[in-house]
Amino acid sequence: MAQNNVESDTISFNCLISACAKGGRWEEAVQTFSVMAQAHVQPDALTFNATMSACEKGGVWEKALHLLIVMASRKFEADAITFNAAIASCKEGGAWDKAAMLFGMMMRSEVEPNTITLNSAISAC
Repeated sequence: MAQNNVESDTISFNCLISACAKGGRWEEAVQTFSVMAQAHVQPDALTFNATMSACEKGGVWEKALHLLIVMASRKFEADAITFNAAIASCKEGGAWDKAAMLFGMMMRSEVEPNTITLNSAISAC
């Protein structure tokens, strides 16, 4: 991503991943997430959330759950946005059982569900 001697940072990668998510280009968002590691730029919680949101658009719940695992392994706390993106990915991918499992995890982690969470969880079933 570095061209013309401009350094890429977490914010620039987050912007690119978010733009890919909003455009429904989940493959590019996931690829950008990978390029970020190759560029030795550290992701933050927003990076994970934006990439999971892109996975929702593609219904690729497996990738969203993988990102949730990676996020936890790097000691990032999942919040409502994180769970919403993961649950919605399961909903879009037809994995209602995984959506229910994530909702249970959310309740056990004491993250407060919101309207988006409840709508996604109900729609998944």
